[in-house]
Amino acid sequence: MKNIDIYNWKRKKHYVFYQEFDNPCFSLSVNIDITLLIEKIKSNKLKFFPSFLYCLMKAINRVEELRFRTRKDKVVLHEQVNPSYTVLNEQENFVFCYSEYNNDFETFYSQVIKDIKLALKGDNLSDEEGKDDLVYISSVPWIEFTGLTHPFKRDDLPSIPRVTFGKYFEDNQKIKLPFSIQAHHGLVDGLHISHLFKEIDGVIKDF
Repeated sequence: MKNIDIYNWKRKKHYVFYQEFDNPCFSLSVNIDITLLIEKIKSNKLKFFPSFLYCLMKAINRVEELRFRTRKDKVVLHEQVNPSYTVLNEQENFVFCYSEYNNDFETFYSQVIKDIKLALKGDNLSDEEGKDDLVYISSVPWIEFTGLTHPFKRDDLPSIPRVTFGKYFEDNQKIKLPFSIQAHHGLVDGLHISHLFKEIDGVIKDF
């Protein structure tokens, strides 16, 4: 982790400006092409969620701006961020699950499977207090959504990006996935989100 010298930081004015907002976040929703990923998942008999989660986290960790976090009047840059995500239990209620990201697919994939099984035995709805090397991730695999909002309080660490993806669907012989991301505008701009989409596409091609 690296502490950022805010006063000599290129985003100083943007950071200070948005710190005054009750809601400093913005969000974007798009349909991303996952055709190649679906083909590889099917040919290798893999599960979709941990496979896409790996691609997503690999891409996010390549975009520096998505690893910045605010801590009151400070900004830090994490070397790596990890997914905190929701899974649905037998009572059709979601619980929180955490996995540490690993650049090796097989290691990460198997760890996610284990973490989900463990999470489903409990009813956890909280992350470790003060922990911010996270990306909040959820899915609504029943809906092809076109937009999304997230509830949060001001002390809910708004600098942690929130990602949601939906039900994938076919469109002109391509498989598309509804994808929404919310980020702190003092740290992240639309340009950086576009970099994320390019990184996701590149990771899928190399998957």
